[in-house]
Amino acid sequence: MNFFEKLKSLIPTSSTKKVALKGVTWLAGDKIFRLALSMFTGALVARYLEPQKYGMLNSLTAFVALFGPIANIGVNSIILRDIAAHPEKERKIVNGAIILKLIGGTTAFLLALSIALFSGQQQYQPLLVIFASFHFLFYFVETLETWFLAKHDQKKPVVAGQISFIATSALRVLFVLFDMGLPAILLTYTFDSIFGGILVYFYARKYLNFRFTQVVFDKKFTKEMFSETLPLIFSGFGSTLYTKIDKVIMPWLTSAYVIGIYSAATRLSELWYFIPFSINTVFSPLIAEAKTKSPEIYEKRIRKSFIIINLVTLGIALLTTVTGYYAIYFIYGEQYLAATSPLLIHIWSLPIFSMGLVVDIWLLNQRLQKIQVARTFITAALNITLNIILVPRYGAVGAATATLISYTYPSFFANLIDKRTREIFWMELQSVLPTPKNITLIFEK
Repeated sequence: MNFFEKLKSLIPTSSTKKVALKGVTWLAGDKIFRLALSMFTGALVARYLEPQKYGMLNSLTAFVALFGPIANIGVNSIILRDIAAHPEKERKIVNGAIILKLIGGTTAFLLALSIALFSGQQQYQPLLVIFASFHFLFYFVETLETWFLAKHDQKKPVVAGQISFIATSALRVLFVLFDMGLPAILLTYTFDSIFGGILVYFYARKYLNFRFTQVVFDKKFTKEMFSETLPLIFSGFGSTLYTKIDKVIMPWLTSAYVIGIYSAATRLSELWYFIPFSINTVFSPLIAEAKTKSPEIYEKRIRKSFIIINLVTLGIALLTTVTGYYAIYFIYGEQYLAATSPLLIHIWSLPIFSMGLVVDIWLLNQRLQKIQVARTFITAALNITLNIILVPRYGAVGAATATLISYTYPSFFANLIDKRTREIFWMELQSVLPTPKNITLIFEK
């Protein structure tokens, strides 16, 4: 097969390829649009707040994010998996997810506020925590967005999210122009989540014939769903802990200025996370379908996910390594140039983290969710220890180094250590490099 024939084979002919391409196009297109707009508003906010207050903003949002897995209660992955595999139960699945998220969101909001009250940390002022965590009370509406995704209908939640994002971004710019301060800017992030959820609900009313008044509480089914999501809650908490804990504990280890510098670096690095998340969101139900049909197709789709994600994220890491200094200067200005070194380190955590997302899909379909719990908490402990050692001495560079080292454990080395997951480790290892065999696999049907 020559080069042009290979390119032609990328044009979707099978229904699976068409679904995957359509899903990736909508999700990636949405994220690219958000990336462009958030680059502008994010730079405006960072320049307006300056490193010290910008560090406060990011520490606060990281603290609140710790409670996100409780609000999300781990049901999104279950919805994506089970509606694809058991479409006849979709209403029962959605009803159970909404009830669980109502309970989880309320619990998360109250926990965040309670811990902030007793933390004794000035950056975690209770009023600011309320502003940052109020959207947890509306997390149950997010269930409808995941429902659309499980049905391979990415367009409607994407459009709703874009309308909300444009409106709240414009509001954020106005707050900066009128010098309304950190609390007002913080509120705009909460408004984005709430307004987007309301729009998705109207789409669900129209296209899915859904009404919240029709939600039925099936005690037995909801209890069964909760028992299955419980490991995912702990896993999600552990995962959020090791991805956010650096900014959460840094107020006790260093100055708000250093946190602001580190936050500028991680913002540019984490902007690219939408790519592996978009690919995984689309391939997750397709992999779940393959699990029930054919072991060969199941393994092939997992390997394809690894190969595609590795190719894209390694390319991004290389590009950022070359252009990082200029990106910092252009976006944030001279006052943030110290963020260059931590950026060049942190960006290499992207391909490592991305492989872990595919591993998570495999663990879910193998019914090995409990493994994730131990791994994520070990990783969190590793990240905390490395931050305590490195941040006081090396500042933002130390925090970036701690992140890079700690990410390698759950995404890679833990799979080698555990004999139950050694199979996925060899898949990862074989998918790292763009060998001719791997490239050929991408073009296969």
